[in-house]
This record gives sequence, C-alpha cells and structure tokens, in this order.
Amino acid sequence: MAKEKRVLVVDDDDAIRALLCTILRRRGFPVDSARNGSEALDRCERCRYAVILLDLMMPHLNGYQVLDALAARPPNDRPLVLVLTAGAEPRNLSADLVAGTIHKPFDVEIIVDTITAALTTFADREQGRECPPADSETGGLDANPRVN
Repeated sequence: MAKEKRVLVVDDDDAIRALLCTILRRRGFPVDSARNGSEALDRCERCRYAVILLDLMMPHLNGYQVLDALAARPPNDRPLVLVLTAGAEPRNLSADLVAGTIHKPFDVEIIVDTITAALTTFADREQGRECPPADSETGGLDANPRVN
C-alpha cells in the first residue's frame, strides 16, 4: 500500500479537467480525475485524497451533493476541498469542508501554489488495496493538451 498526497480534479469540462491534470502531473503530483460528482464519490470510496479541486455545476451529482457526502465522513478522513466556479461566489459553503474558492478563468500558477501549500498541511495518506495507481502514473488521464 502506497503512501501519498493524491489530488482529485472534478470537472465536467473536458478541457479544464485535462489542463489541470496535465499541469499537476508535470509538477509531480499524483492526480486522478472525475467528470462528475458520481465519479468523484466513486473515486473517494476507493482512494484517499488530500486535495480535491471540485466544480460545483456538474451532471450526475453536482459539487454541492459531493460536499454533502464528504461532510458525512469523519473530519480526519476528509480531503481539503478547493471549489472551482465560473459563477458568483458560492454562499453557505462550510468552512470545515471548503478551504477556498478558485474562479474560472483561473491563474494556473495560483492553483499550483495553493495546492502545494495545502499539501504541506497533510501527512501522506495510506492508500488501500482497492485504490489503483494514480491516473497520472498510468497515463489514464483524459486527452492531455499541450501545456508549456
């Protein structure tokens, strides 16, 4: 069982998801991706994430429903959540669950710096046997655009 600080990118926009995954992978982060809230919760059942970048407006369970499911977990088993939004500042997000909000369009360097800072607060998390290697390690990420 590996110990790591894995990141999950959850966004229904293929281009945004692929861009974020590519950038994070190139910075050396173990990263997985999900297209919607259902996929995100499935991944969270199999793997322990340190940070989740979570879009709020998605099909098949939206980000608010994902946050509700994460809230049911013990505090020590919750990932740090950074909400991605193209809309107005989301209201009524629990500070116990959501560490911050990142507005689209976003500055890539700010996201990388924010994730790097957040990961310094977490110890490596033991992954269970059912957790596969990170998508970033297996080439299982979505089509990756060229990022310089």
